[in-house]
Amino acid sequence: MFPVLPFPISRFRVSEAMAKTIKATFARGARRVTGSNFLFEIEGDDVSVRILIDCGLSQGERFCELTNSEPFSYDPKTIDAVFFTHAHADHIGLFPRLVKEGFTGKAYATAPTRDLMPIMLEDSVQLIALEAKRCNDEPPYGIEDVTHAVEKITAIEYHAPVQIAPNVTVTLYNAGHILGSALAALDVDGRRILLTGDLGRVPSVLVPDHEVPEGVEILVTESVYGNRVHGSIEDSTEALLEAVRGTIAKQGTLLIPAFSLERTQIILSILDSATGKGTLPAVPVFMDSPLAAKVTAVYKRYPQFLREEVRKRLESGDDPFSFPSLKVTVNPAESRAISNVPGPKVIIAGAGMSHGGRIKKHEAEYLPQASTTILLVGYQVPASLGRRIMDGAKEVDIDGQKVKVRAKVLKVGGFSAHADRDDLIDFAEKVSPKRVFVVLGETESATFLAQRISG
Repeated sequence: MFPVLPFPISRFRVSEAMAKTIKATFARGARRVTGSNFLFEIEGDDVSVRILIDCGLSQGERFCELTNSEPFSYDPKTIDAVFFTHAHADHIGLFPRLVKEGFTGKAYATAPTRDLMPIMLEDSVQLIALEAKRCNDEPPYGIEDVTHAVEKITAIEYHAPVQIAPNVTVTLYNAGHILGSALAALDVDGRRILLTGDLGRVPSVLVPDHEVPEGVEILVTESVYGNRVHGSIEDSTEALLEAVRGTIAKQGTLLIPAFSLERTQIILSILDSATGKGTLPAVPVFMDSPLAAKVTAVYKRYPQFLREEVRKRLESGDDPFSFPSLKVTVNPAESRAISNVPGPKVIIAGAGMSHGGRIKKHEAEYLPQASTTILLVGYQVPASLGRRIMDGAKEVDIDGQKVKVRAKVLKVGGFSAHADRDDLIDFAEKVSPKRVFVVLGETESATFLAQRISG
């Protein structure tokens, strides 16, 4: 359908019949899912600007891989502007280091992303510091750098072009991925390059479905699920509810490692609906995540960025993220006390790939028990603890402790906020660009998607 540049690729140049030359460098994120960081250099007689789209952490076995301490492939002091597609750590998590190393330009994001960034970055910097101390490494940045970074972020609206130089603008559109997520369109002299960031699936659960910007010449698309199709939301919802019912029958524990941003809110909304309708018996549910609690508060603050049915519930005073048997455990003492509550019980905690957060403590305690079920509800990056559990490991290392895995392991894909193979192909067809670049995916997934788009 469209010419697709060979994968992997690290840069491209647009210059034919243009007064300005555009050079794009995929500084990170060209050969892996995480670490979104794309540089665009626009040069001409009247302009010389450098724009970054995202500045994210590379993640794998560790929350913060050692590659995050390697030198940037560009000088942070020369960057004029940064645009963030959304607030996940792999899209924002290196911004404090960029600021630490001399970035003095302007930073832009939607209002929800701006409000989520300090919450996510303050959590990330704590995990990074703990990892660095345990591994005797130097962290790439500290809390003071987070403070300086978040002060630089300006909120902008969808569809409102931001002019960086004459005839050089960036416009954000709804990406349908998480609250406030954005597609980023770079327009130079009437030619448009569109970056998906992380594209949302269709239909989305909590946020409106993604938009399809017009006039795109070059598409840079993610490919996390470029070779896979998600299960349906309905099937995954039933699998979640069956896992809860099975846990009740076994008087056991259901562990749900969930990303604090979007995935946790989706699960809460499903449990709220099921308990409200009486299709699920009341069972103690612990949201053991201070981070998720803060994130959920931001969701409630921006109903206009949610799907109409969710927005109407919030505006009527009906909280779609809460129900009588839910207990939000914020302080460490409350978290520890969960162990004293007999089964059946459900524990939702971060991180979604089990490479940080409180879920690791619960996994160390409950994975050896045959009455435990662990439900994996999102992508598990290679080498992460979650991926090893998903792949059937009988024993895992959790912070130096050998832990037997006797729990039942289930995985559902229908709650993913990522577009799957069919969504990505459909999006490319609707955008109808002249060229497509495939990034942000494992090699197999990205290559498969590139072949399907070009075929």
